[in-house]
Amino acid sequence: MPTRQRSSHAGGEHPKTVTRTVFKDFEHRHAHRPKRSHYYYGGYWHDFNIHYRHGPGYGHHYYVGRWSLYPRYYYTRHRRNCFYFFVDLGNYRSRNITTRVYERYVYHDTEPVDVFVAGDPVSRAYAAFGRGSFYQSVIAFNEAIEADPGNGILFLARAQAHIAIKDYRAAYDDLMLGMELVPEWTEVDFNIVELYGDPVWFEEHLNNLDRWVADFPRDYKAHFVLGYIHYFQQNYAAAKSEFIHALAWNEDHEQANRLMDSILEYEAETEVMSAENERLEALDDLEPDDLDELDDLDDLDEDAEL
Repeated sequence: MPTRQRSSHAGGEHPKTVTRTVFKDFEHRHAHRPKRSHYYYGGYWHDFNIHYRHGPGYGHHYYVGRWSLYPRYYYTRHRRNCFYFFVDLGNYRSRNITTRVYERYVYHDTEPVDVFVAGDPVSRAYAAFGRGSFYQSVIAFNEAIEADPGNGILFLARAQAHIAIKDYRAAYDDLMLGMELVPEWTEVDFNIVELYGDPVWFEEHLNNLDRWVADFPRDYKAHFVLGYIHYFQQNYAAAKSEFIHALAWNEDHEQANRLMDSILEYEAETEVMSAENERLEALDDLEPDDLDELDDLDDLDEDAEL
């Protein structure tokens, strides 16, 4: 199972002193690389705080007609050892991507390219999604998949674009095929909000899907898609609820069962860790004499076993 705490910033190298944080303030909080900040004057970069918070409607760079959450270089594909999935998510190993998946579906032995400049279908699909042109993104992904129909990552990416345009049946079909081709996907370490240049779009798409399943509760495919999103948001209670809906219609649903198993495994590990923490806290509260008595009892137990 991957670590369930996520970085607050995608792509690139982080300063070693910056701790990983949960996505609570993802849309504004970030950390800069060494010798980088918001303003350069007086011969050096200035930073008022390592976690500077932008005001609404602002970002690092203004391009393609809008402020982007990410610096422009996060939209560069084909960097060696980097996992590009809508944006550069950094070293593929840190995202729990297997070498098989990276070399088969992600790595290309070519020069790095800016997706907003490159003309290949995959770059155009990611660029359209980054601009918020989600229909154009689906069209470009169609072209990319036609050229590489065995690439599971492309199906998983197109599923995200289908979700954006509220085509949940198509999103479901792509998720099924993508997860069949990439069974390791359940262990990949990312948060779906990372894929968006504007987190407001993500909230809109999630709310649209929430309303759909409320209006059409028998649509088990949409329930699965919603569970998938919750799963990669680390909202496991909500994800389990949606997968239960899908399994009620098909108890042999392979992908739903796989995701449920991953959640149950994580919950079991969390329960063991919680019990161990409680035990250690209880020991911290004991007086020295009580600890001596516990040591004596442990010695007696060892003697009895002998």
